[in-house]
Amino acid sequence: LLEEITEGFGNDYKTFLLKDLGCSTDKMNKCLCWLNRLLYLAVDREIIRANPIEDVEYEKKNPPKLKHISRNELKRLMATPFEDSNMELARRMFIFSSFCGLAYVDIHRLYPHHIGEAADGRKYIRKKRGKTNVEAFVPLHPVAERILSLYNTTDDTNPVFPLPIRDILWHEMHSIGNALEFEENLSHHQARHTFGTLLISAGISIESIAKMMGHTNITSSQVYAKITDDKISKDMDKLMERRKKISAGEKINSENNKHQITPL
Repeated sequence: LLEEITEGFGNDYKTFLLKDLGCSTDKMNKCLCWLNRLLYLAVDREIIRANPIEDVEYEKKNPPKLKHISRNELKRLMATPFEDSNMELARRMFIFSSFCGLAYVDIHRLYPHHIGEAADGRKYIRKKRGKTNVEAFVPLHPVAERILSLYNTTDDTNPVFPLPIRDILWHEMHSIGNALEFEENLSHHQARHTFGTLLISAGISIESIAKMMGHTNITSSQVYAKITDDKISKDMDKLMERRKKISAGEKINSENNKHQITPL
């Protein structure tokens, strides 16, 4: 049976996974990878002479969809404190990350020695990211400074924020999103993407964004420029559609006026 497999079979297998089964690009690549492993194992055991699908190319992964909340949703979140202490902590952490871009692991490991103060008195955070080990340098927005002032900024034996484990914080953030009736489930990582989107919308350079967010290169930061470009395109589409409706209404009014009888 293995001897009957050809390169054409490999391409047909890809088509079957993507179109007939509706698999994602990532899942299709994994299935193709396992088939390749099986065939190379058959080659090692001399069942077949060569892997017939070794030249079948994997599909490029679709770029990840970075979800963020809108400026209006962020304002609603900032204007809605919660009586429940766990939900209120989660709300503050989301807002804090929206104005500094730190991921959960970086906020969880944030200690007072990571916080500095510039000559003008403005505070900043300088620490290596847990994911990439690349240093992030973030001058703090006044909103982030106010939240920071509510927690530990002096005792370096303890972290700045008394965060629960990730799953508990995730649960509280989902509850907040439901309470505020956001369209998307709220997650902490959305706050990081919200920060990047706000920066690019404010005209901050890609290089500065990469430094503040601790990206290994500016390619990661350029994703936020695409998000903003897409939003501009959608906003322009809405504007054009609105203009068409106005023009159609004006045309109807004009036609109606033509058929009106002028009183004697």
